[in-house]
Amino acid sequence: MAITNKDIEKLTGHFATKADLERFATKEDLKKLEDRVVKFEDKVVTRLDRVMGELERAREDRTFAKAKDDEQDTKIVELDKKLADHIKLPVH
Repeated sequence: MAITNKDIEKLTGHFATKADLERFATKEDLKKLEDRVVKFEDKVVTRLDRVMGELERAREDRTFAKAKDDEQDTKIVELDKKLADHIKLPVH
């Protein structure tokens, strides 16, 4: 039994045509997309590394500044005590 034109008309719309399939991505298209995604990811990671480096340096700077402030606060308290002892003022 042969397929008739009427049978083909009934099947139209149920199966993808060659033209329909041309709209889908090929393996080559997907490979190109993957390559672009990997390159983009590399750029993002590189920039994040720079940002993290800056954050680390900023944290170190704050740590050193805090240590210096604490040292200066200690010296001020010591000087206040010496001054108070010297001129007999009440210590805060």
